[in-house]
Amino acid sequence: MPHWSERYRWLAALAIFAGLILTLACGGNDEEKQGGSPGATSPSQSAALKIGALMSFTGDLSKFGQPIFNGAELAVSEINASGGVLGNQVQLVRADDGTSPQQGVSEARRLVDVEKVQAIVGALSSGVSLQVAETVSGPDSILQISPASTSPGLTDAKDNDFLFRTTISDAAQGLVLAQLANASAITEVCTMYINNAYGKGLSNAFTTEFQALGGTVTDQVPHESAQATYASELQRCKGAQALAAIAYPESAGVFLREALEQSITQEFLFVDGTKSDKMLDQLGWDNFDGVKGTSPGNLPTQPSGGFAERYKAKYGPLPELPYIKEAYDAVYLIALSAEAAGSTDSTAMRNKLRDVANAPGKQFEPGSDNFKQAVAALKKGDDIDYEGVVGPFEFDDKGDPQIGAIEWFHVDAANKKLVTDKVFRVHIVKKEVTDITEVALGTPTPSAGGGGSPNSTSSY
Repeated sequence: MPHWSERYRWLAALAIFAGLILTLACGGNDEEKQGGSPGATSPSQSAALKIGALMSFTGDLSKFGQPIFNGAELAVSEINASGGVLGNQVQLVRADDGTSPQQGVSEARRLVDVEKVQAIVGALSSGVSLQVAETVSGPDSILQISPASTSPGLTDAKDNDFLFRTTISDAAQGLVLAQLANASAITEVCTMYINNAYGKGLSNAFTTEFQALGGTVTDQVPHESAQATYASELQRCKGAQALAAIAYPESAGVFLREALEQSITQEFLFVDGTKSDKMLDQLGWDNFDGVKGTSPGNLPTQPSGGFAERYKAKYGPLPELPYIKEAYDAVYLIALSAEAAGSTDSTAMRNKLRDVANAPGKQFEPGSDNFKQAVAALKKGDDIDYEGVVGPFEFDDKGDPQIGAIEWFHVDAANKKLVTDKVFRVHIVKKEVTDITEVALGTPTPSAGGGGSPNSTSSY
């Protein structure tokens, strides 16, 4: 038998040799696998990109959930057709938040802990997005992009800079809704708002801007979801010239019917939450013929028409609902961020998101061929500027787009359609509103009726 010291030296040598073989078999160290320096755009050995789609398939926003999910899924299918992200196919994992903060947090936790997603598209409700950002995605460093959460309250969320959104804050919609009421010769409004971050934020934003224009808000009335009746809340709005329904289709479908039956008001105003053809199918289109409203819209970009055709080919006609395109753009931004980072690590993607979204850079539109070209540009070390279906994205240090579009629409009962009348470009920081209808719609500017419109460019 050899001496113990000799045996030790022999075992140590064997361990070193085994470690060398293992290192070679695994392809070298991390830096070598990444192709050199951190942040290189060459494909890494990252796991396949998994994106959680946290949508409202049930609850108050159930009418929005599936179409918005389709928008995200369409983007994934196009990206995968182009070769995927970093050489791997992108996976989209479905989750239902039930339009409930509690369920949303639970499902977000499942997406992160069980499904191991590196990013989340969602939620739709501002209240859900806020809770998810502050309790799951922010603390766990998971990139989250909401396509539909518009509450101004999200701007100051404690999210460690992991919450972004592809729709503009309701500070913009409140401003344009006030202009719509003013242009429609409405001088007195009562708001009925869903009692969450979205409803309260939009009601407050509208009230501030409407009063600045000389209007009167008689009351701001909160309501809970899933009530059998809203008779007591409606009494607080009785006699007001107009009722602004800042709500979701499920609850608005109840109180709007009651408002008609009880002759609560002469006029109504709708917003994005009540821009629902299914709700009007149930209430009767004739009862709301000509009612006007506001909703986030799209800045004029070339791929918009192509998007509608691609959506139609896969799912049928594009519904007259907001936020479908915003979900589609969110997926493209996540995918491009991963390519720019050379990694599917969530923090690395977050760190590259503003780089691929904001100017300056070579502009790229969505679509399989365009995605390939954008990836090729990133590999060459070029700066890119993603121009989405909803328009360009310029994220500020809070993760909010600084520029967006808000539209005026009206109910066309004869044709059972929600018709866009005007589109406004809004710079949220400057509070600058510019009428871009002719460019956005590609048609002569239609009349919104009821007393004209704001100046072509205005600031408040």
